[in-house]
Amino acid sequence: MSKLKRRSLTMVTLFVVLMMVISGCGSQSGSTKTPDTPPTANPAGESPGTPQHGGSLTVAYVADVTNFDPIKGTTGNDHALLWPLYDTLVKFSPDMKPEPGLAESWEFPDNTTILLHLREGVKFSDGSPFNAEAVKFNIDRVNSTDSQISDLKNIQSVEVVDDKTVKLQLSQPDSSIILALSDRGGMMVSPTAVKTHGADYSLHPVGAGPFIVTNHIPNGEIGYEANRDYWQKGLPYLDKLTVKVIPDANSQINALKTGQVDFLPNVQPQMVATLKADANIVLSPTNTLALNMIYLRTDAPPFNDKAARLAVLYGINRQQLIDAINFGQGTVAVQPFPKDYWAHDDSINIPYDPEKSKQLLKDAGLSNVSFTLTTYPIEWWTRLANGIKGQLEEVGINVTIKTLEPNAAVQSFLGDKETNALTGNWSGRPDPQMTIASLYGKDSYYNPGKATTSELESLIKEAAATTDQNQRAGLYKKIVNTSVVENAFSIPTFSQPMTAAMSKKIQGFEPNLLGKAIFSSLWVEQK
Repeated sequence: MSKLKRRSLTMVTLFVVLMMVISGCGSQSGSTKTPDTPPTANPAGESPGTPQHGGSLTVAYVADVTNFDPIKGTTGNDHALLWPLYDTLVKFSPDMKPEPGLAESWEFPDNTTILLHLREGVKFSDGSPFNAEAVKFNIDRVNSTDSQISDLKNIQSVEVVDDKTVKLQLSQPDSSIILALSDRGGMMVSPTAVKTHGADYSLHPVGAGPFIVTNHIPNGEIGYEANRDYWQKGLPYLDKLTVKVIPDANSQINALKTGQVDFLPNVQPQMVATLKADANIVLSPTNTLALNMIYLRTDAPPFNDKAARLAVLYGINRQQLIDAINFGQGTVAVQPFPKDYWAHDDSINIPYDPEKSKQLLKDAGLSNVSFTLTTYPIEWWTRLANGIKGQLEEVGINVTIKTLEPNAAVQSFLGDKETNALTGNWSGRPDPQMTIASLYGKDSYYNPGKATTSELESLIKEAAATTDQNQRAGLYKKIVNTSVVENAFSIPTFSQPMTAAMSKKIQGFEPNLLGKAIFSSLWVEQK
């Protein structure tokens, strides 16, 4: 079978599965119980084999966790580092179908009510019980003013029905809530630990996941040990898991080749060819929902002027960036959903048009337009930033590049609002409504300029209340036209495949459409 045919088949399968996801969200009943036997994950495209217990594994990761408190973290890089510690109310399959997590099943008595039926016999790693009171504590906390999470805002109230049943009352129908509970908002923290440590909770994180955190050296290393009281018998397989923060791509590869680390979740494109030639390394590529973006601050010069934003939108030669930075690996992106995903619309096209960029600036009377573009001190990112800089200078926009360590860069742009723009990845979300609300919702943390229009707010609200997939796709097309094509609130650039690399002894890796590695399924071939 050709690669193209395999890809088409994969995407057809994905479409069917996602149809099932949406149908499930709109149905009146939820999922079934998970099997008692631990799942056998697929080891990087090879025969699954029989999982073995014991041993340790070291992962190279591009950035440290921004915060061990799920409601306070700020980047999509956090998830892979939080999942070992925190189980979520809902889990997701590799193709983003909702599956039972700490909520064993769910049902919809009407379109604004959800009943969650919780799993029996679960405790947090501090010994405190996981129950309906804990769920209410967590969701109320997610929707508090202390939280960076907006995915659950449509949950108006949480009611404890009994010890293992929770009733969520929504302010309006929301098609994304179930899968949103598989994301950061569904990570359950120990209420006892939060009450004990207060503002210092993130230094003493406690979840109900398969691992506990034993040490953390900021920007250096995170140590995890198996939670021996984990509710799912037989898991985790590993005794210990170590994550080493290694931002530099060359250093990551060297560490993998020399055995200093065993697993690398995301190999940068320029390194793939090198690893293919190494018989001791296994590669696992997959397409994901992630894409590269230029985030703009729309409430400060020069991007408080729509003409400046549109000039950037048309002044970026996306294919040239893919060829120069990614060795041709990737797909041009002008909307937040990748090609062949059901929420993507093929009719939306933003051609590279430098003359239009110049004309937009001229018509608006804008001259000497300049801005600071924040990026990371990592070769791939600085090459990308310089590529963008060179293209925009051709249309008369001057760019100053500022490099900061990844978490500091995000904080500088989104938190402290110190710079005009940021090159970064949108890491994707389990449900497209979460991406739309996060990128274009007026109150979202990821919309630092709070850019919006009355039409956009209305469309986002309408999409949240719609469960029919075709209708949702039509609404997302209108939202993208309003937010990107007409207003350029942010600038999508390209999507690219994600490739994990690992030692041959590492088994159990199962890629997912979200593109975020789940370490707790990994195991080591002991021999």
